[in-house]
Amino acid sequence: METSILSDRHKEAVRNWVPRLRKVLENDFQAQLTRFGFRRDGKHSPADDLSLSETDRSIRQRVAAMLERDSTSEGNDPRRGFDSVVREFTYTYLNRFVGLKAMEARGLLFLAPPADHSSSVERTEIITPQPGQAYSRFLRDFRDAGGSRYKYEDDAEEALYRDALTAAFRQVTADIRLLFDPDHEYGVLWPTHGALTQVLDAINRDLPMAAYQAVDFLGWVYQFFNRDEKKKVREANKGIPRSSYELSVINQFYTPSWVVKVLVDNTLGRLWLQMHPDSTLKRAGPPPLPQDRQDDQPYADYIVPRTGERIRYRRLNEAGDWEAFKRVRDIKLLDPACGTMHFGQYAFALFHQMYLDEIAHAGESGWPAEPSVTDPQDIPAAIIEDNLYGIDIDPRAIQIASLSLLLTAKEAAARHGFSPHKVRIRKSNLAIANAVPLGEEDLRAMVGRIGDQGQEALRERLFKALWLNLKNVGELGSLVRVHEGVREALETWVNEQAKGRGLTKGTSFLIDSGPQMELGGGELTEEALQQRLLRFQEAQANLEAEAGAIHEELLTGLEILAAEHGGDPRQRLFAEDTARGLKLLDILSHEFDVIVMNPPYGSFVPGIRKLVAAMYPLTKSDIYAAFIDRATQLLLPQGYIGALVNSTFKTHKSHEGLRKEILLKRNPLVTLLDFGFGILDGATVEGAAIVLRGCEA
Repeated sequence: METSILSDRHKEAVRNWVPRLRKVLENDFQAQLTRFGFRRDGKHSPADDLSLSETDRSIRQRVAAMLERDSTSEGNDPRRGFDSVVREFTYTYLNRFVGLKAMEARGLLFLAPPADHSSSVERTEIITPQPGQAYSRFLRDFRDAGGSRYKYEDDAEEALYRDALTAAFRQVTADIRLLFDPDHEYGVLWPTHGALTQVLDAINRDLPMAAYQAVDFLGWVYQFFNRDEKKKVREANKGIPRSSYELSVINQFYTPSWVVKVLVDNTLGRLWLQMHPDSTLKRAGPPPLPQDRQDDQPYADYIVPRTGERIRYRRLNEAGDWEAFKRVRDIKLLDPACGTMHFGQYAFALFHQMYLDEIAHAGESGWPAEPSVTDPQDIPAAIIEDNLYGIDIDPRAIQIASLSLLLTAKEAAARHGFSPHKVRIRKSNLAIANAVPLGEEDLRAMVGRIGDQGQEALRERLFKALWLNLKNVGELGSLVRVHEGVREALETWVNEQAKGRGLTKGTSFLIDSGPQMELGGGELTEEALQQRLLRFQEAQANLEAEAGAIHEELLTGLEILAAEHGGDPRQRLFAEDTARGLKLLDILSHEFDVIVMNPPYGSFVPGIRKLVAAMYPLTKSDIYAAFIDRATQLLLPQGYIGALVNSTFKTHKSHEGLRKEILLKRNPLVTLLDFGFGILDGATVEGAAIVLRGCEA
């Protein structure tokens, strides 16, 4: 449960503070790229003309691969590619430094002592200096353990900060690889010592500890990073984004906590209370105002009553029986435009209480015989691994989202009496939707390296289905519809194989009535019919399993290739981009019980408008409308969608299809709250919160 959010005074301080730190780091990385012979106009100096060590040559090669990739993704514009690389270096390090500071402020940074890596981890600080001392506890101990290296040599101070921070990053990477991995491409350059100490001094000096302790602090850092750039993008092209990056910049609006609570309570909370009216999520009496809440007990007490819909949950399971509940572990929530996962952080608290409810009531009528987890200590990891899903086109948002969820999980463990450092997340379900189109042949070459080369026809069909979606994923994000393409490829291959093996001959007689005849003459007995039907079904199932296994091999194989180190830097970057695109496609193959979002608003990137019109004919006029449409396709029949959207859908002619075909027919409105202007910081739209239910027809 959220215990503190950033005060208005601290928010204003962060609004001005983040751009200052960004400027320091950007200037530093621009200067470093210039030293390596790179120019913004793309006219780079040859490596042989520069006096570079072997280490620097290796760094230059890796940076060159980044510049090539980002220039390609920005429409073959070297200037925008250069700016993109500088921006990513800047944001990655800023995220790492403020992330560590937030972990320290919330008492959640645990590292092994520098002098003995085999020792148990201990709570420590690496950014915050000890009172009256020049160094933090970890830096002090690292310096002592390093002997003369960090005391008397010419670069002792610079080496101390670089090596100690790298060691800390490597330990934290065990919890959150996405942000802190020191071997990631955007870790290849370090800020110079002058820039590094200037940034660390500002982090320790300019904001009070209470700001770093606020649960929404990292979300506001994300929004204010592009404070000035958002204005420039809007003015440059009349608010129409030219790339996926500009689309993300002009739609960075942090959702207020009370709006998040309204939408999650009326979707996830509503669903759970329909399953379990006796749940502890139900509060007796009216909800208190936010400032009057006295404890961390979560309640779904913002539910709008008397909506005229069903009272109890019902679903038909695979056995054909009606069920009145789902296990908590099987309830999936997706935010398809997740930003820093603010919806997920609040939903985490509800899920945690739902798991505790299930443990307390397992075996009782209306509850599962066994709980999803038996040990409350396992609940935080289970929520991140099984319940929460998020997608965003901005990798910086996913960096913050992964860290925010980790901190939420560790705080939940501490709040319930468990050690936060024992929370281990094996996997998360956060996907970056901006794979870079480096060329069809690159992807084909990688597919060719995967496993057995049999079933080439299926591999080719799967490749085409994946490629058609991957090349537009940066602009479409969650609107990509890959599941249909892959399913068609698999079905076509299975049917061809079945025909080639003679499995389709005579299949009509398996469903016709009356006496059955062998193809060569003679009547079939009922027993023979049943045996033939079973053989047919078994052979068909084997074919489908074979096709599915090859598809899974393609996905997992590319993930493995993406994780490999060494080799050509350009190919390694391509593998990483492809793998994160495939993770997105995997998430979008699921169906969800709850979808909550604050989707992008406005116009699509011009290059994909025709594609969007073909994919979403009812909702092509605005991005947020298409997101609503897509959410209804990903939603289970008994589920709910909650969204903060532009209120133009109520009356504007361009949204007639959304109103008539979706909101009034397929997915009826459960709740509509009209907020007017001023809901989102810096937005110029009137906001409305809507809740839709699944299509049970």
